[in-house]
Amino acid sequence: MLRSSVARIGVRTFSNDVKTHTPPKRLHGVTGRYAGAVYTAASKAGLLDKVETELLAFSSTLSKSPNFAAFLSNPTIPRGEKASVVGQLLGDKKFSNITTNLLMTLSANGRIGEAGKVVNAFVELMDTARGNVTVTVISAEPLKKPQSKDVETAVHSLVGKGKKVELTFQTDPSILGGLQIIVGDKVMDLSVAARVTQLNIDLEGADA
Repeated sequence: MLRSSVARIGVRTFSNDVKTHTPPKRLHGVTGRYAGAVYTAASKAGLLDKVETELLAFSSTLSKSPNFAAFLSNPTIPRGEKASVVGQLLGDKKFSNITTNLLMTLSANGRIGEAGKVVNAFVELMDTARGNVTVTVISAEPLKKPQSKDVETAVHSLVGKGKKVELTFQTDPSILGGLQIIVGDKVMDLSVAARVTQLNIDLEGADA
């Protein structure tokens, strides 16, 4: 069963068509939308690497200063006060207009406490644009070493040559058998549970 699932990985492909300046993948949620908007703006301005460096610097500041991070996350502190502090920080560091606009917008919208999540989402987009791919392989039980090797080979064939793959293995007994492959925000469900579900749907349709 597992061997057939591995074989089916190699014949599947994911579409990677990307329009100019469009984020290389779609991230869900508010933080994903902010990250996507910043990616597009930075791409148009030719400042993707610079904006990434600036956002990582801001994120580093949050990590090194728990008090500052707590200040930004405190819902009882007025947005204007947070925006003033953030604006002063950005002025001192001479960030680009794109980074400044993002962080000031987050402050004005009461979401500056989520800046770290937005930075992580932006970095995820940059990794994807560089050809770095995060893949999660889920099996019903831990894979043996030869099986893991076969899956790794099939996954590299799936994502294509020249891409750096960060591969993670997880277990979930509820899938019953087979594999689930998560590549970025796309899912390939080769599990027994998925086949059972589809069979039930087919049977219900036949009885209708």
